Amino acid sequence: MGAREQLAREANLCVLPNEERARIFRQQTQTKKPVECIWNVPSLAEVSPQKKRPDARQPLRLFYGGSLSPDRLPPDVLEVISAFKGAVLLEVVGYPTYSAQDYLQKMKYMRLCKTRCIKYHGTVPERLDLLKIADRCEAALCLMPLNADDINMKTMAGASNKPFDAMARGLAVVVSDLPEWTRMYLRRGGNMASVSGERKKYAISAMGYGIAINPESRESITAGLEWMLANREKLWELGGRGRQKIKNEWNYEQMFTKVTGYLSS
Repeated sequence: MGAREQLAREANLCVLPNEERARIFRQQTQTKKPVECIWNVPSLAEVSPQKKRPDARQPLRLFYGGSLSPDRLPPDVLEVISAFKGAVLLEVVGYPTYSAQDYLQKMKYMRLCKTRCIKYHGTVPERLDLLKIADRCEAALCLMPLNADDINMKTMAGASNKPFDAMARGLAVVVSDLPEWTRMYLRRGGNMASVSGERKKYAISAMGYGIAINPESRESITAGLEWMLANREKLWELGGRGRQKIKNEWNYEQMFTKVTGYLSS
């Protein structure tokens, strides 16, 4: 922390990927230097061509890419996907975190892996390989725990590259029903629409880029999957809207102009 404070005072510019993190950083370091918030967005080169309309006769494919842990990919999500008996498939790319080394082994021993509804690709050599796997899917799981204690876990909106990468490839995002996340990925550009399923209320956005669920509730997970299966065309529209948002605004070239302005001055 001492080194961090010294660097904050000596640097010409400090960059953080979340507004709350930037606020805490200013408070902790007492730096007088500029502090900018720049999200972890992809470059324009990573925006894919427009996705084809979905074939509702095929299973709904979901994507998860990143570190594997019960917080990020809850076992309940895997169990519920398995209960759809092949109507929903999950493509997983990633590795277990240091604190969850046994998580992958638990996944392998779970009955789920025998249903062939979850495909684990492990780690892939190139980022492009990860994006190609994502391109086969219609939506991406970008879930966070609802009651995290760790400050980094609490301030992942903007810092997490998962939803931005998914949007760049035309995938709708499935986020946790957290205020900061729903403001960013569901409410921006339109009003929220509450949808009540038989089991659990969840929310979709009329003008957003995906849907929100409670990842700690099997009822909410089930309701979200049922909605996606029944609304493949709408899901495609959400993904297309997200792709356009990345192309127009939420890209590295556009957002990094704040930093290049300092570099050229």
